[in-house]
Amino acid sequence: MSSLGIAARSGDLAEVKKLIASGHNPNAVDEDERTALHWAASSGYIDVVEYLAEITQLDRQDDSGWTALMSTTSAGHVDVVSHLLSKGANANLANENGQIALHYHKGRQEIAEIVVDSTSNINHADRSGATPLTKALGGRPSPEIVHLLLDHGASLSTQDIHGNSPLHIALLEGHEGIAAMLVEHGANVHATNKAKQSCLDIAPRAFRLRVLAAPC
Repeated sequence: MSSLGIAARSGDLAEVKKLIASGHNPNAVDEDERTALHWAASSGYIDVVEYLAEITQLDRQDDSGWTALMSTTSAGHVDVVSHLLSKGANANLANENGQIALHYHKGRQEIAEIVVDSTSNINHADRSGATPLTKALGGRPSPEIVHLLLDHGASLSTQDIHGNSPLHIALLEGHEGIAAMLVEHGANVHATNKAKQSCLDIAPRAFRLRVLAAPC
């Protein structure tokens, strides 16, 4: 890593300014093709980001296709995410896994609320077929974020590489409350995956009787 990258990652704004004034290229990349902005953004140093955002390429991608916006979204730095977007950072670029910034909200509602408004295709699928909605259904999903994505047009009919719909995934993950929400929003309980399993097939019996078999 260059001395500029180290200063940016450490949040040393004075050193960053000194190095750039002495001739260091603010757009220079390290061995991973990351710029000083990548490091400042991922570390959450808003003052360094504010300075660098005025003089560097906002959307430079590293060797894995990550932008500074993706890095700071994944790290959960709300102020940095907001600033980069206000300066025109592109939330629709995809990395080598086919994921855009919205894939990396990681259950943080404030982050999701900021990024979703700058996302042109909320149903963008990564290489595994996962959309921001299906990513939101893993782990410990936030009902508020699921609602947010649905309100912004997230599709309930997308399928991943295994043919699983969002409802399949919610049921496979054991999130019955979220699954009920998806049904209320019109999810197809008869959709089948590549294993020819419908959502009805994989749903727990009690849940099937309580929700999936109810008239829509």
